[in-house]
Amino acid sequence: ARLLLLSANASEPHGIGNNAGLVGRNLQGHTYPTAYGLFDKPVYAIRGPGVTIATTDFVHGLPGVVGGAMLADDFVMLPIIFWDHALPKDMPRWGQAPHDFMRRNFRFVTQVKGPVHEIPNPDCRVELHPTRTDKWGRPTVRLSGQTHPETTRTAAAVLEKAKDWLRAAGAVRVWGDVPEPHLSAYQHQAGTCRMGTSPGNSVTDANGRVWGHSNLYIADASLHPTNGAFNPVLTILALAFRCAEHLLTRPSPRPDLETKP
Repeated sequence: ARLLLLSANASEPHGIGNNAGLVGRNLQGHTYPTAYGLFDKPVYAIRGPGVTIATTDFVHGLPGVVGGAMLADDFVMLPIIFWDHALPKDMPRWGQAPHDFMRRNFRFVTQVKGPVHEIPNPDCRVELHPTRTDKWGRPTVRLSGQTHPETTRTAAAVLEKAKDWLRAAGAVRVWGDVPEPHLSAYQHQAGTCRMGTSPGNSVTDANGRVWGHSNLYIADASLHPTNGAFNPVLTILALAFRCAEHLLTRPSPRPDLETKP
């Protein structure tokens, strides 16, 4: 998005592909609700779940969930993560109490967490900063906006499911948190050059070609109209393959440059 915005010219004064004002909008990442469970026997979450432990339970139409979600226990809880996130909400973050809790319970606590589908919000966006520049004198970016309220509500519903998992596994104490509305841009960034069906609702067509340009293509997560509820790397790969196949089959814009047999 930044590159397109920096490429403003006389015919596209707001940036390449930005005649509809969509470049940089609908910035998405992933919101992670997380539940923690305290067990009466050591679970050693620091070691990870092991290669033989997996649960695949595809539930369609889960009440309260928009667009899907994923829960897993395969996130290794390092001590710093325990301190930042796994201390009970009612425990102060200063003094001796949190240190004692961590020493007693680090081996006995595990977590269940996962990303939820974020509802696109056009107010979450990437813009060129009006005053700050990089070392080459070009504007840096400014991020703004918050996650959609439906994203927070979905995360709360998924959190309750994660707590149910831990209780069913035998946890003697369960707690958790839903991230407050925030600018979701710290991981799995997507959506800022969304593909679509017309220049009025998107930046590119279905092949990643920027509207109004015959030879400018995008092939990364910025194409995603939505980011789903799972790591986007395989979708990025699939879209890149589709873009490559399209480029191989389209007529050459310069027949004189084609390699002759």
